This record gives sequence, C-alpha cells and structure tokens, in this order.
Amino acid sequence: MVNIKNILKKDNLIGAAGLGAGSLGAEVVLSKVAPMLPDAAAKFAPALPILAGLILSNSKGFLGHVGKGMLAQGVAGVAKQYIPADTKASLGIGGDVMMGNVMMGESLSPVAGFSSDSYDYTSGDAGEMNY
Repeated sequence: MVNIKNILKKDNLIGAAGLGAGSLGAEVVLSKVAPMLPDAAAKFAPALPILAGLILSNSKGFLGHVGKGMLAQGVAGVAKQYIPADTKASLGIGGDVMMGNVMMGESLSPVAGFSSDSYDYTSGDAGEMNY
C-alpha cells in the first residue's frame, strides 16, 4: 500500500521540484542558447539540453535533479525528431492536447442555441423552460 507520508518527504519534493526546474531549464537552453549556434552546428541544437543535463547531473542535491530533468527533456526532444509522423499521431506525441483546445477564449457562436446577447443557452425546441 502506498504511504502518503513517504511520498511527501522533503527529499522527494526537492527531487520533483528539481526535475521540473530541469525540464524548464532545457526549454530555456533551447530558446536562448540554440539561436546563438553557428549554422553548421544548428542541427545539434536539440542535444544541448542533454549536454547541459550531463554536466549538472553529476552534482549533489537539487542541481543533480535539475540535470536529470534537463536530460529527460532533452532526450524526449531529440526522440521526437526521429519518431515517424504516423507513429507520433498514433501515440499522441507532439500534437494538440484536447484539454488545451476546449473553446478557451474562442468565440462561442458555433455552439448551437447560443446567443451571446441574451445569455440563452437553450434552443426553442430543446424541451426546456425559458425563465
């Protein structure tokens, strides 16, 4: 049985925070350092987080976890380049996530029965009472 006290130990929380920070750090390396590479080395840009992660992963404590997070993010980024498109689509890798596309901030006019002026979300023949 899973013991919640073991999950919420200080070392586990620091490790999780380090992995998350490493993942974000890998994105920063890709966005800030990769554009500074010469054209000949640009094809190796996705591997930069792996190199940075290898350097940091030998550290103790929080920095070691940051390095491991950078490694994980870097390996995933490089792997995404070499996975065929049809395999990515079947696995759901790299595409839009449904949770991110659920009409957040979009116009609701395509929704049947919606009228933004009257706030009436039912249609006349929906069998519901209009109050």
